[in-house]
Amino acid sequence: MTIFTETYKVRSTQVNLNNQLGLYGVLGMLQDIAAEHAASLGFGYKDLVKQGFFWALIQQKLKMYQWPQWNERVTIHTWSLPIQGVHAFRQFELYVGDRKIGESTSTWITMDIASRRPIDMTDRQALFHPRRDGGLDMQTERVMLPEEMIHVTDFKVRISDLDVNSHVNNVKYTQWALDMMRERDHREWVIQEYDINFLSETFLGDTMQGYKSRGRYLNPEKTLVETYLYAQKEGGAKPAFIAKWRAKSIVNC
Repeated sequence: MTIFTETYKVRSTQVNLNNQLGLYGVLGMLQDIAAEHAASLGFGYKDLVKQGFFWALIQQKLKMYQWPQWNERVTIHTWSLPIQGVHAFRQFELYVGDRKIGESTSTWITMDIASRRPIDMTDRQALFHPRRDGGLDMQTERVMLPEEMIHVTDFKVRISDLDVNSHVNNVKYTQWALDMMRERDHREWVIQEYDINFLSETFLGDTMQGYKSRGRYLNPEKTLVETYLYAQKEGGAKPAFIAKWRAKSIVNC
């Protein structure tokens, strides 16, 4: 099937300080439905492992127009787009009832388990049942860091950060980013747009260094703010991830 649909109930474990579905929770839902759709089409995790491959998410963009509350039901539609060389693309729409509350787009590559190198899947295009019209008018983007980034934390990769590929799960990178922000940031601002680039793998025991920018106001009223974050392995050549979010003052939501 070209478009795959699942409905999720917002659980108590997924809400944030403001009793809404949090960023970590919604990205977990998107990861789950992506895996379910891929498995239903025959190119899920288990299918690819048998062939020596695994999926790797490299970029994601999320826009949220409204965040659902605890116990609300979120219906998510997802589909693949045509493959371009080593890159695969997946998009999502999120609804509560008939009301569209968000959308997301993501870019993936298929990695060889042994060499950790990407595999061109163009000749297997038919596997993906790609949607060729009616998709979202949005793309993932490369996040460029501002010059001034502030070192805010050091931490180690823990067992609970790992996924079935024995490296840090991409959703955990977002949890790290959330933990770099102050409590008041979470209480006073609600995320409207989130971009993340995944640049390198991290593993159990790695020591990570977290950085964030100062918030940059996007309007004279100071009700919209933009913040950049990244984490890098101590001694590493490049960040594990770079993220950017735009948020709106909670009193204006």
